[in-house]
Amino acid sequence: MIHRRDLLKWTPSLALGPVLAQAQAQGPSASQAPGVGAAPLNLPAPRSVPELPIDNFFAKPSYGSLVMSPSQRYLAAVAPANNRFQLVVIDTEQRSGNRVTNLQRSDVSSVLWANDNQLIFTTGDQQGFDFRSDGGLFIVDRDGKNGRTLVEPLFNSGSYVPRITRPLGRIPGTTDEILVEANDRSADSVDIYRLNLTTGRKTLVNMNSPGNVLQWFRDKDRNPRAALCADIRRKRYWFAYQSPGSKEWKTLSQWDENLQDVIVPIAFDPANPAQMYVGSNVGRDTLALYRFDPEAGKLGELVLADPRYDLASFALIGAGGGAGLIFGGSEDEPGKLLGVSYMAEKPRMVWFDEEAAKTQAMVDNALRDTINTFNVNAKRTLVLARSDTKPGEYYFFDKEKRQLTATGISVRPEVDPKTRCPMLPVSWTARDGLRIDGYLTLPPNFTKGQPVPLILHPHGGPWARDMWRYNPEVQFMANRGFAVLQPNFRGSVGYGAKHLKLSYKQWGATMIDDMLDGVQWAIDQGFADPQRLGVYGASYGGYATLMAMIKRPDWFKWGINYVGVTDMTVHQDTQPAQKGDFYELAKALNGDQKADADVFETQSPARQVAKIAAPVFHAYGGEDRNVDYSNGRTIRSAFEKAGKPYEWMYVLEEAHGYRVQKNVLEFYSRFDAFIKKHTPGLGKA
Repeated sequence: MIHRRDLLKWTPSLALGPVLAQAQAQGPSASQAPGVGAAPLNLPAPRSVPELPIDNFFAKPSYGSLVMSPSQRYLAAVAPANNRFQLVVIDTEQRSGNRVTNLQRSDVSSVLWANDNQLIFTTGDQQGFDFRSDGGLFIVDRDGKNGRTLVEPLFNSGSYVPRITRPLGRIPGTTDEILVEANDRSADSVDIYRLNLTTGRKTLVNMNSPGNVLQWFRDKDRNPRAALCADIRRKRYWFAYQSPGSKEWKTLSQWDENLQDVIVPIAFDPANPAQMYVGSNVGRDTLALYRFDPEAGKLGELVLADPRYDLASFALIGAGGGAGLIFGGSEDEPGKLLGVSYMAEKPRMVWFDEEAAKTQAMVDNALRDTINTFNVNAKRTLVLARSDTKPGEYYFFDKEKRQLTATGISVRPEVDPKTRCPMLPVSWTARDGLRIDGYLTLPPNFTKGQPVPLILHPHGGPWARDMWRYNPEVQFMANRGFAVLQPNFRGSVGYGAKHLKLSYKQWGATMIDDMLDGVQWAIDQGFADPQRLGVYGASYGGYATLMAMIKRPDWFKWGINYVGVTDMTVHQDTQPAQKGDFYELAKALNGDQKADADVFETQSPARQVAKIAAPVFHAYGGEDRNVDYSNGRTIRSAFEKAGKPYEWMYVLEEAHGYRVQKNVLEFYSRFDAFIKKHTPGLGKA
């Protein structure tokens, strides 16, 4: 079914010739060089911003994940409709778009153009904080016709084993097949296949496998000859390699949760087929980028290192993360390494190629105060410009004409950046001497010397990380007059092995201390009023909310626990991952209810409720499989038994965070009323 949608009007092009000359004279900016620590605080000037309605922050994104077709005439995008994310195709010449899916049970996840007329997409369930792939793979014409199922989603297949098929890319010289990865042969390992787009038949590419493959790496001839492998049951991770023409697999590096002498494969070097790029912490703490000789099994030249931030992922709980390597050439024929992008206190881009650096500088000088990502190799490409106050806008960039043209497509067109607040990178020293980084967002009316209410906002995971980006929740809280502190406490990923390992069995101990030390820093610096503190988090952040209130009942006037863990034993007994492959690793990272009974006793919020001195708003979903609803029942019972004040929200059909828009708006409306009710003198200096 096709749904017509007119797009915003295209705006005039920007000629970039003079900017290019300036970029050639300047070269790469100083901010592209690696460094340590957050920049000095540049406090925004006080300003008056009205209180904005809830849906100004929490409306679904209008567009996302734009991908150009091979001819560059059409754009594929994901857009909300009918409480799901649907596939939309935009004709850039007609300046209009068609919605080509009408999914009821799933959301569109990833999109790939098979050719200029056909699109392939995957599906899953986009919960509030999690995306759960359902294994579905589909093909459809760009006009919405001839839609077919290539791989049945799990809820139709009758399979009890999660079988997932993911597109990897087009195959040069054919439009009849694409490359995919799938775990058809083993639930614990992916293989690479050629997928026929007419029949849906898969043909295995890697005839043998080292087993337990998380991610494959293909050489210049597209042969899968290296793999990142993980046997999570045995807490074993390794880098497997196969020499050209050989059927034998060699283990070049292996590690466990102690993260010693890790060598993680990242990519083959297209310019030197005998070399690879790897991430390694051999002789150091953070993962740095090296050249690597896989035949000799030896690290080579150090390409890039940052003493504070990882340039790869330890893969402890899955592949992904780390730096992005940018190669020259084309998708079909990649060339030498041009640059590396990675997340520091802000997104950071390091260029090794002068022409690529000039191209980036040309765009950056035209689109100031945003992080601008695009394909530096393409003659014509999309640019996504975004920042902490701008959710994202798309532009066409013509490198030969040196022109930028606004597409009129915005991720969240309702957002006026002038009403949003900058996210300031900050750091403080924890009580045991460990440096902790984080972000401080100040409300629009903040004036130096006049502390304001503050919300401590720990992230979930806990093996995740807050990053410099547009965050609707943070902007909502700042608009309500609060400073917001987001700590990347120990256990947050991307800060080296030591920072990660110091979190083991510390869920409710030193990890919480790091957060509280951040609040003390904000008080000492004159940002936070110690009489007007609150705490809000989701998932592990909900757990941290309760533990922070237990540790400092004299501080917090209120707390909001959104789908949070409340009892360590309940969580260990009910989370599916901890009853499966993740069981042994979870015991090493979190502790075990038998061997670490004292830890579970002191670090389970439901068993310490008597120490909480302020009201808490709890919110849960009945379909949550990450933090089972039994955590909600347990904390509600504990609050009832202790006679502690609380508010409650429960939606049977929701899961790990609310997805349906009416539930989202109800949650944040109640959030809004709750913090206003319990924060003394809110809105007063």
